[in-house]
Amino acid sequence: MSLIIKKATPNYYLATSVLILHAMDELIYYYLGKEDKGEAKKFLIQEFQKEDSLYSYRNTFLAFLGDKLVGALIAYDGKKHKAWQKKLVNTLALEYNFNNTLTPETQAGHFYLDSISVDPDYRGQKIGSELIKYAESYARDYSFKHLGLLVDLENPKAKRLYERLGFKLDHTVHLGEHEYYYLKKALH
Repeated sequence: MSLIIKKATPNYYLATSVLILHAMDELIYYYLGKEDKGEAKKFLIQEFQKEDSLYSYRNTFLAFLGDKLVGALIAYDGKKHKAWQKKLVNTLALEYNFNNTLTPETQAGHFYLDSISVDPDYRGQKIGSELIKYAESYARDYSFKHLGLLVDLENPKAKRLYERLGFKLDHTVHLGEHEYYYLKKALH
């Protein structure tokens, strides 16, 4: 079976929320103020179904092996990030009493790879790499100058993978309770 990658539609909310929860790990619980997997999935489902959210289906690419959803990538135009992040903070404040600020994760001119996740049963099959290559092709088609992404300082394995794919360290970002490397890749 070959891997097929396509844009998400709203009806993939449940399976996508599970995948993105894997990618967000502790950050989603920081947002919610508690470690509650059910509440985290509910929140991600709500955000996925919105048209103008960081985690919207409109910003999501899905990877399938046959009919099985095996990977997800949320990616979007970096110039939209601040406005969408502000909406996220407002939603979190209203629904979860979130009273923190969030550091912007990316910038205009970058096609930002916000969240990348592969079903644990399908890891090691280059699905994540294929999602990134797909996003790179998409970004080139829309004339972006760079790809950008964050990787936790405590995840050197992922950092090495991204470096093998051509990403370079640009700076560090403090988000939630962690420090992240911001890696970028020039698209010439």
